[in-house]
Amino acid sequence: MRKKAARITEVARLAGVSPGLVSRIINNDATLKVRAETRARVMDAIDKLDYAPDSTARALRSARTGLLGFALHHVNDPVYTDMVDAAQVAATSRNHSIMLLNTTELLERGDAFREIVHGRRVDGLLIQSGFGDADADLRALAGTVPSILFNGAPMPGTRTLRLDDGAAAAAATEHLVALGHRDIAFVGADGAAAARRLDAYRAAMERAGLAPLPPLHGGWSPDEAKAAVTRYLADRPSATAFVVVTTTTAIGVHSAIATAGLRIPDDIALISVHDAWFAPHLNPPLTVVALPFGTLGTRAVDLLIRQIHEPTTGETIIADDPPRLIERGSTAPPRSRETLP
Repeated sequence: MRKKAARITEVARLAGVSPGLVSRIINNDATLKVRAETRARVMDAIDKLDYAPDSTARALRSARTGLLGFALHHVNDPVYTDMVDAAQVAATSRNHSIMLLNTTELLERGDAFREIVHGRRVDGLLIQSGFGDADADLRALAGTVPSILFNGAPMPGTRTLRLDDGAAAAAATEHLVALGHRDIAFVGADGAAAARRLDAYRAAMERAGLAPLPPLHGGWSPDEAKAAVTRYLADRPSATAFVVVTTTTAIGVHSAIATAGLRIPDDIALISVHDAWFAPHLNPPLTVVALPFGTLGTRAVDLLIRQIHEPTTGETIIADDPPRLIERGSTAPPRSRETLP
């Protein structure tokens, strides 16, 4: 005697949800916002009861593209080179491929992003978060596929992964303090990662018994940073050193110092969070505290593939691969103020 087919009401009862919610999940309703745990519970109930009207449920579970979306705010930023390379290697080793997406462009063209996400062209998404209003838009667009938000702030109901960039900013500040600097300024930007680095700079200054200086907003681009630091240096400030939020910003700071007729590190020392291929080629070469972006790329892919099969929530901080100070030519002990030009 053939086993009687399960009904949608039985799936709903086993999962502890309404039949309507089961239907919307099965039909991949693009407007549905539901917790990952709830979706997983429904899919487990579908499996246990072998519920498959028109084979839809089985297809939903088994259909995979092997493609992972990697959504970055600035795809061409050299800061991300190691991360993207590592992610591609990790994906290939797991029989997946990476599709790079520019979130700024995709958010402006919402229909295109919805087609990628809700059309199931990707099995999951890695999303660079931590940029204010854009985060909410990205979460809404990515709500129907497994996703990992990286390097932003933890958000309820999501899976997040980030580096310990606060430790990197603290190490940069402590390096300058150890050299004898007392007036150290921070050049920052917008977003959760920049805020963590600013907080860590302030805490390191206070631990050393020093007063943090008002931060400069240098942004994430060299041009914006150069303009901000040029204005700052025009007032002949007391700062003898800068901690910079990232290396692309440091290019602009480096240029502003040179344009002002000052020398690095003789007149002003300069250190940046993160490393990049161009940092050793500046004149003088840029001292940095390198973050393990390669590790971030590998872990993000591994975590996303697990998320595709077993959805979870919470935050993971990569702490087993700590930031690393790389001393080059842009830091040195301070000169006395009387000898500065």
